Amino acid sequence: MPLPYLALSGIPVPVSKSSGLRYSPVLLGEKVRTFNGFPRSSVRRKLMTYEGGTGPLPLADAAALRALIDGEGDSWSFAGDMLSSRGLWPTAVGTPWVQPGLGRYEAGALTVAAGDSITWATQLGEDWTVGYWARVWGVDGVQWHHYVQRSDGTVCVDAAAPGPQLGHTWSFDSDFESNWGLQPSDVDASVGEPGRYGNCATFGEWTSATWPTQLGTQWTVAYWARLSTDSTWHLYCHRAGLPLSRDGVVGSNAPSAGALIATNGNYTQLPGGAVYLLNRRGTTGPGIPNVSGVPLLIDDLVVLPYTVPDSWVAPWFAATAPFRLPGTTGLAEVDDNGALTVRHRAGVAGGVINPFNDSLLVSDLVSLPYRVPDAWLAQWRDSGAPFGPLPYHRATGAGLHRPALVQGDAGQGEAMEWWEGAQRVQGEDFAFTLQEAP
Repeated sequence: MPLPYLALSGIPVPVSKSSGLRYSPVLLGEKVRTFNGFPRSSVRRKLMTYEGGTGPLPLADAAALRALIDGEGDSWSFAGDMLSSRGLWPTAVGTPWVQPGLGRYEAGALTVAAGDSITWATQLGEDWTVGYWARVWGVDGVQWHHYVQRSDGTVCVDAAAPGPQLGHTWSFDSDFESNWGLQPSDVDASVGEPGRYGNCATFGEWTSATWPTQLGTQWTVAYWARLSTDSTWHLYCHRAGLPLSRDGVVGSNAPSAGALIATNGNYTQLPGGAVYLLNRRGTTGPGIPNVSGVPLLIDDLVVLPYTVPDSWVAPWFAATAPFRLPGTTGLAEVDDNGALTVRHRAGVAGGVINPFNDSLLVSDLVSLPYRVPDAWLAQWRDSGAPFGPLPYHRATGAGLHRPALVQGDAGQGEAMEWWEGAQRVQGEDFAFTLQEAP
């Protein structure tokens, strides 16, 4: 990828060809002539001031770029303490702590164990973005991943929105489609009956549903189920090559004692990697025992492409809300007062994929009072250095003599309007100044 002409904390800043980028040296000291005419210098250092203009930008992009240049927000290096770059001290629950040298970029890292949380009074408004690097601590080979959470509810990991590679869930509120849109390849069951959470799927005698989930040799299939004559919902948790866990008790039943059927009897590698659920009448053979062939109700089906550990089984059963796929819920929360909280979130609560609920390392935390555009996500991830420290930025690019730490000011703008195809676009062109810091 070619080096941008100008970038702040890795985010490219457009520079208009008409105005260009102007360089104004600033002397720290002075150069004068003495009484006898000799030049004299007390200059300790020469810094640069850069001035330019952006060219036309849509208003939403211009607003985000103005906030970036102005250095709005807070950042945390965790270099010895939990103080933000603007001086915010936190309040903590549990014992989160800072570890020098363990960060993504050789700085410090915030360590949060199960039950820990830490809150800063960031006073974020309606629109916000929180970014950070995170990984599981103490596990060899585990990589850092970049998380960006925004006020619209999106959680992007490594510049990509979560997808089917994380697994599937089914609510059965209105159909047999998973949260990622996976449709069954064959189904003769129905939906609409009240379930454990909302509606559920109803499997009449010998009815079934099959989904082409393409599971390998590591997988987990779990669901809540009950016969229509039973008033109690039961959690069934199937895992590759392991006995069935029922109602939070690990390995309590044979692998075939649930509604998940392996037609070849192999519960290590499911036939075709597909999930096949069946209401089978009878008390012998695979299936949930059903003497009279009454309807079988199934709710909150979850399919994961890995085998969850024993430690997940009891918390899963004790949960009072539908399962949330790990990797789809971030570690950051922003409350109604705009305060930012970072908390350890177990895998069963949708957080970082962390099967054994180990402590987590958080590095290069950034809180921004605006929503960053999608186009920034990959550039932020690939910047190769920390964001900020706000209100300053690390300025780089082919248009600079050298990388520099700068403080920016987004200045006067000019409103304009133009056509893009059949759409009329409102935007602006604004000037900006970057002052190099010592």
